[in-house]
Amino acid sequence: MPGKTFAVNRGQKFADLFKDRKDVAAVMEGKILHDLGDAAEHNMEITPVLTTSEEGLKILRHSAAHLLANAVTELYPSAIPSSGPPTEEGFYYDIEMQPPSENEVENIEKKMKEIAEKSIPIVKEKHSKAELEKMFLRNRFKLENIRESVEKESTVYRQGPYVDFCRGPHVPDTSYLKNIKLLNVASTNYKGDINRERLVRIYGTAFPDSKSLKQYLAMREEAAKRDHRKLGSEMELFVFNSERAPGLPLYAPNGAIIRNELISFMRKLNDEDDWTEVSTPHLFRDVMWKQSGHYAKYKDDMFLFTLADGDSYALKPMNCPGHIMIYESQPHSYRDLPVRISEFGTVYRYEKSGEVGGLTRPRIFTVDDGHAFVAASSIDREIKKILAVMEKTYKTILGDVQATYDLSLIDRNKPESYLMEYRCRKCGTLNEAKRATATGPLTCRECGSEDMEPDFTLWDSASNQLRIALDENNIRYKEYEGEAAFYGPKIDVHVKDALGRSWQLATIQIDFFMPSSFGLSFMNAEGKKETPIMIHRAVYGSIERFLVMALESYGGKLPLWLSPIQAQIITVSEKHNEYGHELRKILKKHGIRATLDSSFETVSKKIKLSLRYRPAYILVIGDNEVQNRLATARDRSNRQKTFSEKELVEKMLEEIRERRIDQGLCL
Repeated sequence: MPGKTFAVNRGQKFADLFKDRKDVAAVMEGKILHDLGDAAEHNMEITPVLTTSEEGLKILRHSAAHLLANAVTELYPSAIPSSGPPTEEGFYYDIEMQPPSENEVENIEKKMKEIAEKSIPIVKEKHSKAELEKMFLRNRFKLENIRESVEKESTVYRQGPYVDFCRGPHVPDTSYLKNIKLLNVASTNYKGDINRERLVRIYGTAFPDSKSLKQYLAMREEAAKRDHRKLGSEMELFVFNSERAPGLPLYAPNGAIIRNELISFMRKLNDEDDWTEVSTPHLFRDVMWKQSGHYAKYKDDMFLFTLADGDSYALKPMNCPGHIMIYESQPHSYRDLPVRISEFGTVYRYEKSGEVGGLTRPRIFTVDDGHAFVAASSIDREIKKILAVMEKTYKTILGDVQATYDLSLIDRNKPESYLMEYRCRKCGTLNEAKRATATGPLTCRECGSEDMEPDFTLWDSASNQLRIALDENNIRYKEYEGEAAFYGPKIDVHVKDALGRSWQLATIQIDFFMPSSFGLSFMNAEGKKETPIMIHRAVYGSIERFLVMALESYGGKLPLWLSPIQAQIITVSEKHNEYGHELRKILKKHGIRATLDSSFETVSKKIKLSLRYRPAYILVIGDNEVQNRLATARDRSNRQKTFSEKELVEKMLEEIRERRIDQGLCL
């Protein structure tokens, strides 16, 4: 039973409790996962991890990745497996081998299913570091991993002759892995380093039952039909040119319309909440990025260059330092706060050539960015306002969507990955925010000692502020350690589209450190200088990602207010063209986007040709329409209704103004 706990005694095998439970992948003690084949090291209470649960599905798919490597090495003995993690939708394994053909991929899948049918036990073994090095002597990838990550001992998992270095857990045997499907093949480099070995990445997915697998494959097939790159080509929205502009999408007129409508909508919401819009440069000298901390964190992902005079610059990977410069340009009092600065700011990230694709992984994208400079006492109030805007945005554009919230926290075991204050163990001085990954040792500004320890006070305070805002808004959320931004904890919002796929969109981040690094201040009620807290927020996340989600969710059939073509006018014959042109001018005069097909094709052919552009409404003009100055509208459900010019304009403007999701013109 999901959620039921079981008491086990020391030495008792977990599997003994679940002999007849094929839906159990592992067991959990608190937050610790154990294999079913393990025995209790002490008296404890455990909870079964079902294969249908989030954790169980990860375990199932991780085991399926091992099954993939098992099959590949049986078919291709010279292949060298590197690593194979589970993913949100399945799994992959990176392997050094010749890229397999389509027929070879089918054979690999067939071999996987053969192994699964044999119900081979998946057994955990513990070995010393020396033993592990000997076991994987012929696999340089595993050997490197062992030498880097193992101190004394670790585990492997064995299924028949195949052995993989892994910490687990895994399902008990290969019979759990019958419902698998290989999806596609890509290329990558070991550890993502273009200077390292070239590897083949084979993607697949796995589910606990055949029904779930079939549903996923059907969804995937539908998703392929809705792929924004396919829709973008059909609807003439974007241009992608990997030769001249890799990762740099170009918006065609129809695509620019959608983009601008999204910006206009967010601009209206910003204005209602007193966000002041600014515009900042696309590049700054590298001293800016070194001061903000971005250079140390993102240097390898930034576009850097040096001019002839020796000055070094970088295209901006983020907008926040520019907003900081605007804030610091004038003095502020506590009466001025919050100071809310917004920008539809275009940023640049160096995505590796093999990873760029469409609008979901570009090298250039635009963030509906905002930075609120607030006093500490106003943090929770400001976050509540932002959460309300997010809810309104998604409801307006996407309808009743399912949103999930993640609270992304610091990894306390890796303080060097974050901006952090450090306290001197020798004299007790609290030193300003620094990153331990910066060159040279950390030293105390007071006594020069290198005996420093991270102080988590600000991080803990910020994390608690986010918890309070979520709790007081009755929002359910999960906490994830190690997912925070380098300057502070954050709330990430994931929204499911019409196909049930989850997209990460909005983010809210609390930043105590950058305002301090730049020496920002305001005069508090006591007449003393105080450092503001900066809240980073983006509601769409990026215009590109949100546009893709909306476009694919609607299959290109966007609500009227977002549709590039709101009215497609089609004339029955040449004699109706003059009125067709007049009607188009009338609609355009009222701000309704209308196009006209006055060609010599038949009406049915014109309608068929127009459907690729997904117009919101098709207006057919014949004898009756010309004589009485009417228009017969057809919606996407093929409902028809005839209107006078005035009524047509009024009804369409009403639907646009109210930003309705469903079509109502022809009801």
